[in-house]
Amino acid sequence: MSHSNALPTAAILYADSRFTPWNENIGFSTLVSYYEALQVEFDTTIIHMVEPTPEFGEFLQTFDFVFNLCYGFGHYSQAEVAQFLDLYEINHLSSSGNSQDSAADKLLMEDLCIEQGLRTATTFRTIKSLNDYVGKLIIKPRFGGCHRGISILENDETNFEFISNNVLDTEMLVQPYLVGREFSVAVVPNAEGTGYQTLKPVEIVPYPQRTVFIAGSSFGTTQREMDYEIDESVLAEMTKSALQIHHILDLKYVSRIDFRIWNHMPFILDVNTMPNMHPTQSILPFLLKYSNVELKEFLNRQIKLNKRLNPELTHLQTTEF
Repeated sequence: MSHSNALPTAAILYADSRFTPWNENIGFSTLVSYYEALQVEFDTTIIHMVEPTPEFGEFLQTFDFVFNLCYGFGHYSQAEVAQFLDLYEINHLSSSGNSQDSAADKLLMEDLCIEQGLRTATTFRTIKSLNDYVGKLIIKPRFGGCHRGISILENDETNFEFISNNVLDTEMLVQPYLVGREFSVAVVPNAEGTGYQTLKPVEIVPYPQRTVFIAGSSFGTTQREMDYEIDESVLAEMTKSALQIHHILDLKYVSRIDFRIWNHMPFILDVNTMPNMHPTQSILPFLLKYSNVELKEFLNRQIKLNKRLNPELTHLQTTEF
């Protein structure tokens, strides 16, 4: 740990895209943006993830702050990397491994939303419920990310037979495909570091226009739109729901929640506990820039919140940049 007459130490922990389970978009430009934001006020080190050994855990313990940009390593998931950081009581500025693990379980997420009165697409858990539904279906892995392994199809006779015999009661979830507008809401620390706020949501618009689309390019291209019209009551419910699920999961520092607007109501699709931070390609940096929050300010908010969450770190109470 740093001493009072030295700069506080910061580690930027990452794994190159090739080493992550889902080939996350992490690379040189992301690391440079973080390093440049931290370098004046921190003794900053960029560290590539390795096997989570006791020796590596003890090494990371020597840093005052660990900015976690590691979206998994080899067969270790993003949540498992965070659980490793938790195990060695490393002061990492990301949600706990257990919280991330809960958010990664889409079926658990669905049950939590239903329990708390939040709208979300509901999984067909019986043949009868599937048989009674008319419309498009989305099939997706219970665990996983980056919109991989998703299928969208009609609930016709052929597909119904296949799903009934091969998909129900597996680790694949079958849900109604909600036809409607899609938005993404970022939850970030407020300027004082005393709690959380939402940034103005971005609308994910399919281009060219179509009813079947997924954010990104898995089902054709999409683009981001900030100049949109939306009913104020829908917007208010969407941002309120984003904050609610952030707190229900006990997430820390940041999250990004995806919604579909169906029948004039927002439905939670997914919760991203560690949004990607590529400075030009990722949604969260785009939303921060739109809201005039520089990366340096964003990281400073995280540090302020970290002090509030960890008051025992008294030697860091004057650290602010």
